[in-house]
Amino acid sequence: MSFRRYATVLDAAETPREAEARAFRHVNGLLASATDTPARVAALHKTHQLWGILLTDLASPANPLPAELKGRLASLGLWAQRECFVRMGDAASLEPLMAVHRDMIEALSARPAAASVQPSDVPAKRFVPAVA
Repeated sequence: MSFRRYATVLDAAETPREAEARAFRHVNGLLASATDTPARVAALHKTHQLWGILLTDLASPANPLPAELKGRLASLGLWAQRECFVRMGDAASLEPLMAVHRDMIEALSARPAAASVQPSDVPAKRFVPAVA
């Protein structure tokens, strides 16, 4: 099966929350497997791009999340982007960034009890991480 056919099938079966969790898993895999400087910089760049996409969506007037949650997620995203830049220039642990991603994965994978935003209220979006 070609990648495009696979992506089409995945798109039809995957919720936006699942797609976002998958994107965080993807960048965490890149960060965890970055054993040399070029791989580290590439993983951090991909992570920065992911957060940029999410920040753009959070700033959109069409985003149905509550304003307080959008603000908290935006603050987290800005921290993550700064962390990406700082970690490109040193050899410090990427664990704090990956821990935030694990928390995001857990939150996105949790089944909301009584969410103020229903999945049907959120337009389906497709995020496919670019693989170099």
